[in-house]
Amino acid sequence: MGVEDRPWYSTFASAMDAHRQRFLKLCQLSSRQREVAELVACGLSDEAIARVLFISPRTARGHVADVLLRLDASNRVEIACAVLVGMDSLRIDC
Repeated sequence: MGVEDRPWYSTFASAMDAHRQRFLKLCQLSSRQREVAELVACGLSDEAIARVLFISPRTARGHVADVLLRLDASNRVEIACAVLVGMDSLRIDC
């Protein structure tokens, strides 16, 4: 029995495809939005992102909200998965 025949494989493959699609959308973001997405992937809060980028926390929240919308992501974890899965497995340079 190959891995493709396992009952969980189709769910896993579907999730990976969704993350790859989000990563491709990530390449269409502005450089600031990509920077914010990478900081989200590092686990930073909106306040920490604001400190790193020298912007207000409200502006950081707005950038995160824009990234969520543009990537069709439901939460910060999906942003992080798109960044990490894409950079690790696709090796695509934006």
